[in-house]
Amino acid sequence: MTYLVGIQIRAEDSVGFANEFESWTKPLFAELGATSVRLSQTIYGGDTAGVMLAAATFDSIQTAAELEKNMNADPRVGETMAKTGAQRVGRSLLVVRSERGELSGEYGSALMISSTSQPTEEETQTMADEGWAIMEDHVNGIRQGQMIAAGERTGMWVAGTYTDNLDELMTGSAKLFADPNTQQNMARFGNQLVSRSIFRTLV
Repeated sequence: MTYLVGIQIRAEDSVGFANEFESWTKPLFAELGATSVRLSQTIYGGDTAGVMLAAATFDSIQTAAELEKNMNADPRVGETMAKTGAQRVGRSLLVVRSERGELSGEYGSALMISSTSQPTEEETQTMADEGWAIMEDHVNGIRQGQMIAAGERTGMWVAGTYTDNLDELMTGSAKLFADPNTQQNMARFGNQLVSRSIFRTLV
């Protein structure tokens, strides 16, 4: 099973923070057990506009927790936060439920979805296949996860979609939500769209 830790950060100098992240923070994540690491920044997202998200995946929750402890002990973390005027504003843990395509691209969107019932693993993978059949000509990849430690958002689903063309992404999204099968599944599981944000990949 794959887990994803998302750390939200506001910084006065986001360019400087991204440079530091690329030069030593990302390699340190990998050294301490992360299987993938990326940094993005919200372009459009209401009051989250400008917030950066450091997202890292792990094979276990314990590995993620140990990394957090070890990184906080590294003096470079505090130095970088002070130098770039950065402040951590949130940290959440998700379990990855499905991935399709290539999880790369200059841009992307994040959908937050609430639900009243839980699909089985087989149902989750079937719906991911059906959604990808609609979206694959418009985007690079899609990852779906469910928040398991995220405060009041625990239990919600997050769909991260990666693209190099935001117009194509929105075209595909419109097709997906207009699809009768998608609408049927959303009604079946009591799904409600809570929010959408659009981001740019920094590192």
